[in-house]
Amino acid sequence: MGGSGFANTDCFRPSPWSSLQARRIKLWLALIGMGLFRFRIEVEGLEHVPTGESLIVAAAPHRSWIDPFLILTVLPPLPRTYFLAAIGTAGDRRWKRLAMSLAGGMVPVETRGALNRDGLELALAILSQGNRIGIFPEGWGDKPDPDIMPLKRGVAFISEHSGRRVLPVALAGATELWRGKTLRVRIAPPLDALPPDSDRNEEQAFVDRLRDVLVEAMPPEPPQPADGKKPWRWLTKML
Repeated sequence: MGGSGFANTDCFRPSPWSSLQARRIKLWLALIGMGLFRFRIEVEGLEHVPTGESLIVAAAPHRSWIDPFLILTVLPPLPRTYFLAAIGTAGDRRWKRLAMSLAGGMVPVETRGALNRDGLELALAILSQGNRIGIFPEGWGDKPDPDIMPLKRGVAFISEHSGRRVLPVALAGATELWRGKTLRVRIAPPLDALPPDSDRNEEQAFVDRLRDVLVEAMPPEPPQPADGKKPWRWLTKML
């Protein structure tokens, strides 16, 4: 593959400072999410997360700004997990870019509606440094809820060219947020990497299988509050 246009990928190289930062980010997110917002996070399948393995974290359905932060909160801090954030949505305002910078683990990238070549090559560069890459393989844009849409082949491309396994992560509860909301995460066993030089049909079969795993793993939606109270409902559209 050609150059990605991201010359400085050394910032993704593991180091003592990077490890400290990853732990700080996890603590910061826990304090905000479970302290200030009082989210109740229910996690299943952490035993499926391989210790120390650089892999692709593929999560769905993606319906909320909180999804990447939720995954950063529940996964072990190391290896570090980096999400590619679409400049046109998550980074369309200066204060949003500042929030992503402070939170860490979010890498703004121009996607133009899909994970383009630069984004794919950046993902490969992050993986080559021994990190995890987090993606939402449905892509971006309007999506019905709660169904998981057909997945883009980008996740297959990344697996094929990196040799990394794919960790399916299914989400529930984040479409509508309020203070005290229950959020659910269910992690399935990793899928083996797609073999090198796979053709388009094999790539499509790979993402179809991944979607089936995510649909099967999806947790049930959390119950509504018995008293009907939903404080801080503005959290739904916070970003």
